[in-house]
Amino acid sequence: MSTAEQLRARYRELSKLLDELDRLKNDAEFLSKFQSPVEFVDWFKAYADPLLTLQYEIGAQWILNADIKNVVAWLRQGVWNEWAANTVITRSVTEYRDYIDTEFMNVLAQQISDECRHLYIRTRVLKMYGGSLEGFQPIREWVELFDFPLRCAARRLEWPYFQVKLTSTLQVVELTSVYHHRGVHDNFPKNPRLWEEPYRAASQAFMETFREIEDDELFHWSIAERVWMKYAGDAETRREILDCAGGALRASMEARIRRVELAERHSI
Repeated sequence: MSTAEQLRARYRELSKLLDELDRLKNDAEFLSKFQSPVEFVDWFKAYADPLLTLQYEIGAQWILNADIKNVVAWLRQGVWNEWAANTVITRSVTEYRDYIDTEFMNVLAQQISDECRHLYIRTRVLKMYGGSLEGFQPIREWVELFDFPLRCAARRLEWPYFQVKLTSTLQVVELTSVYHHRGVHDNFPKNPRLWEEPYRAASQAFMETFREIEDDELFHWSIAERVWMKYAGDAETRREILDCAGGALRASMEARIRRVELAERHSI
């Protein structure tokens, strides 16, 4: 059984959590029980923890079994992801600026800057491995994942629901990325095939840049926490949060497992 097949089997075991989240978002009694936004945020992180742990496992198991061609394939999609994330945020603060709380404009601007820097450093590492984006076509599941934030947020073009729903998708994807990249980063040194010449310098650069990216992604997740802390004081807003956050968790899981599957085949 391949790494991707093992991970997909593990995901099937946990998918019931996502099904239950779909149910809970329409349970007004449940959503009203939280005494504060802090309590709601803490519950969400605890509830999502098994899925986030699987995101770590996806990164760890993939990198432990990867070869250089596998890493190049994985990085090709990663470069595109940075461009796509930047596009989503840029569109949000321009086309939908009337629905964005000005209190959060500065942190969203910081995220745009971060995504641009990530695009640069991922491209640099990709080139160090001898790879490029020539002939690249993004994985369908990743296209759908980055299409989802604005699609879900636009279901309710009202203040403050657009803002709440937007951060409940894009920033939840960032949270899954924190765990996924930690899994890659923690286990990269354990794969001796990735440290052989002539790619040792590229692998060292990979390690250094990905720690930086993880730190930025944790900051990006904090944007959702700040928005939720301000607005998630009632059952209706919490329902809107879970409407998008649950979809983001599901889409990110499908996309990452598919990325591992195609990277293993060197098909990205």
